[in-house]
Amino acid sequence: MGILTSASSASVSRGYDYYIDGRVDSVNQLSDCEYEGYVNGSLDYPYHVKIDIKHPRKSYCDCPYADGNITCKHMVALYFEIFPDEADEY
Repeated sequence: MGILTSASSASVSRGYDYYIDGRVDSVNQLSDCEYEGYVNGSLDYPYHVKIDIKHPRKSYCDCPYADGNITCKHMVALYFEIFPDEADEY
């Protein structure tokens, strides 16, 4: 299971919009399968996001929706920023 398949269709759609709008900042690769960055949402401060592409349930976002290991739109936006070919296919 990947980031896109673990997210709801609404989260994938909104994450794509956030990616297209250029809301992803400060992307860093932490390991072969872990990345982090900041995604500007609707609040005045960006959300801190970490994704694990091998183990999506280990991914993290400090937005209220992601509480409980739910893949949110911010995680999807970060994923598309890292893998723009996936965004092109979407």
